[in-house]
Amino acid sequence: MDEALITCRFVHFCTAMLLFGSSAFNGLVVPAGLRDAPTTLKRRIELALALLVVITTVVWLGLEAGEAGDGWQDTVNPEVVWSVMAATSFGAAWAIRLGLGALLLGALFLPGKVRSSFVLALSAALLASLGLVGHAAMEEGATGWLHRLNQGLHLLSAGFWIGCLPPLLACLTRLRRGPHRLGLVETLKRFSGSGHIAVALVLITGTINSWLILGAGWPDFGSPYQLLLFIKVSLVATMVLIAIVNRYLIVPRLGGDESRALRALAVGTIGELALGAVVIGLVSAFATFDPV
Repeated sequence: MDEALITCRFVHFCTAMLLFGSSAFNGLVVPAGLRDAPTTLKRRIELALALLVVITTVVWLGLEAGEAGDGWQDTVNPEVVWSVMAATSFGAAWAIRLGLGALLLGALFLPGKVRSSFVLALSAALLASLGLVGHAAMEEGATGWLHRLNQGLHLLSAGFWIGCLPPLLACLTRLRRGPHRLGLVETLKRFSGSGHIAVALVLITGTINSWLILGAGWPDFGSPYQLLLFIKVSLVATMVLIAIVNRYLIVPRLGGDESRALRALAVGTIGELALGAVVIGLVSAFATFDPV
């Protein structure tokens, strides 16, 4: 069952981050004059991501019920699922998340700009609400709430960073074709500025999370949690290095050999995405381990 829970977490984290990141990119990064009306394809992608978020939210609840009960048969046992919902902090958080998921699905059928605003706000709330469970929810009182808020900010900043990368790739493809060149270059500049903030927040909040959970004494490579956390930190550092190379070595070359620079940016962005997927997989796995 642990493998199923890790897989469910992975799909949930990926889809939640992609939905929030793509909504933030289109709503906050792309200049207003360059924003296209949502196409049928865009709407279908958003609907697919939202459905996956909601489905994995429900499946995750069932798997937690199975963990609390007697295995697979209790993943669909209404009494066990209800007891998890009614008697645990996980269940209370999940009731909120299920409500947000229902609102998100409804928001997808709203018109125009209202739709975009609601999808962005609700996808952000869904992603941040994951900070209400897991190791961030182990402590009580003010420290516990500080940890939850910090984890929520960590998830949002990571979701912005990773979730913006696919639409950034699409932006690079359009830039190569020529139309709307000035607006697309402006998009790259705006993402660079907001990306700096997101990366800084990922590093700061991640450091605070590690300190709140483990103190100053880690890593202990005999602990599976701490070993995987160390690997995660190393991969994130590699992502930061790629982002720095993209921004400060490749972007300035757009005025010269543009075709080569765009290819290099695309390769670097794909590398960040690949490493980001591995990081999400590690997070999905080490959440099942005891931190010490």
